[in-house]
Amino acid sequence: MPHQLEDPFCNECGYDLTGLTDSSKCPECGGALVEVLMRPSFDARRGIRYTSKTRFLGLPLVAIAAGRHRDEKFGKPVGIVAIGDFPRGVVAVGNVSIGLVSIGAMPVGLLSLGGIAIGGIALGGLSLGALALGGLAIGGWAFGGLVMYLVAGSGGTAIRLL
Repeated sequence: MPHQLEDPFCNECGYDLTGLTDSSKCPECGGALVEVLMRPSFDARRGIRYTSKTRFLGLPLVAIAAGRHRDEKFGKPVGIVAIGDFPRGVVAVGNVSIGLVSIGAMPVGLLSLGGIAIGGIALGGLSLGALALGGLAIGGWAFGGLVMYLVAGSGGTAIRLL
């Protein structure tokens, strides 16, 4: 038996596109089908949302929020462990994360690991912190290719800040 596909719809306005064969645009909003055609099984508007029932210090133990969900463009989870687009938590993992331990593209925290890391201890391509390690490291103690420091270890160029 062949696989049944779910009914297609317009990702912009939600119009049901079932049976549309003679148009390259959505009849409702005019969006080009190559850009707006979706099926429920791969609906980009459906993000992930999860919050554990277990709480600690008033916060959920685990909160996960990533991608679009209803009217939200991004997930903004808050919890002891927060995972998502813009997480906030004791341990935060995601694109722009804030936490005591923060991991992501742009983490901020006591211990930050990521592309552009800011924190007490920062490890990343660009690191800013009391202890900074990375390609471009700026900090009290900095280690990396190009460092700005009070105390440094460098394989490349070092600039002392005073």
